[in-house]
Amino acid sequence: MVMMVAKKSDVCSATLILSQTVDVNALAAALVTEDVGIETHSSSLSVRVTAENISDLRARLNTTLRSIQAASEALIEVNRSR
Repeated sequence: MVMMVAKKSDVCSATLILSQTVDVNALAAALVTEDVGIETHSSSLSVRVTAENISDLRARLNTTLRSIQAASEALIEVNRSR
């Protein structure tokens, strides 16, 4: 694996792949208000986050991960109450 060192001012992106999630469509729906690219597959969700620089990418990743965590916890509670 080759790791490139990005400058603080470089445009950059990161892709999160969540596989074997319980409800891919529900997690994707939770991210519609985020500024991310979303691809759903039968058992996985791909989320692409882009930003103008590393600092903004970190902030957007944090926000996206918090949204995913909140949606996941809500789904767990819904499934638990059934």
